[in-house]
Amino acid sequence: MSESTKQTVLILTLLSLFHLSCLAGDGFLPTASRHAGMGRSSVAVTGFWSCQANQAGLALLEKTAAGISYESRFTLNQLSTKTAAVTVPTGVGVIGGTFSYFGYPLYNEMKIGLLFARAFGNYLRIGIQLDYLRTVLGDNYGSKNNFTFELGIQSDVTEQLTLGAWVFNPVRIKLADYDDERIPAVFRFGLSWHFSKDFFATVEAEKNTAFRPIIIRGGLEYSLKDRFFFRTGFSSGQEIFSMGFGFQLKMLRFDISAVMHQSLGFSPQASLTFLF
Repeated sequence: MSESTKQTVLILTLLSLFHLSCLAGDGFLPTASRHAGMGRSSVAVTGFWSCQANQAGLALLEKTAAGISYESRFTLNQLSTKTAAVTVPTGVGVIGGTFSYFGYPLYNEMKIGLLFARAFGNYLRIGIQLDYLRTVLGDNYGSKNNFTFELGIQSDVTEQLTLGAWVFNPVRIKLADYDDERIPAVFRFGLSWHFSKDFFATVEAEKNTAFRPIIIRGGLEYSLKDRFFFRTGFSSGQEIFSMGFGFQLKMLRFDISAVMHQSLGFSPQASLTFLF
């Protein structure tokens, strides 16, 4: 067997395995580099990339922002996820749009989302996103189009403690007629605790209807002079460890991270955010 054939077989095998993960939500639910560096723990975190985690976390944004993100699962281009997003504060809340693309021509998934987030007083934030999902199988196997939604909420219990809850696809949209295959629902609940202005921790639990165990994730972020950011995280699932770094320069913010899978190795990721 030639080297190129072996590589093709390996990629197809990983795609088959990863497809199960995608149907369970990972492919449809990309995370930004900041969250990835904290073990993908994000439901009680605020900021621009909450558009990929819990839309309620966008409600406090005061400036128009745009960002792009790239993740290479296990350093394979065929398992990469490309993401772009934009958010715009208005008089009644924050509106925005997201786009993500996973895979390559023979198999890919696309997600387009329209979101709205609003703060109700100083302690409550709610966000909702309508999603268009498209799954494509190459070589004339066809494609499947679906619509679903995401809903999130955050509450500042104290100045230091924030609670967050979020759900993706609670109605479990049907993906295929064969074997009644459906896109799973994903539920997350968690909290973040700000020990100081520069240091906070976050932890959350995730229940996916495609898997029996509940996954626990957690992470830490330390900022130095609001310019440099250091992160680390963990997970009780197969992604056992993560680390990340970021820096902000005026209107530009750059983040990088790597997530360690216990069997398949590292998945590097980078995000770039522009604040206008």
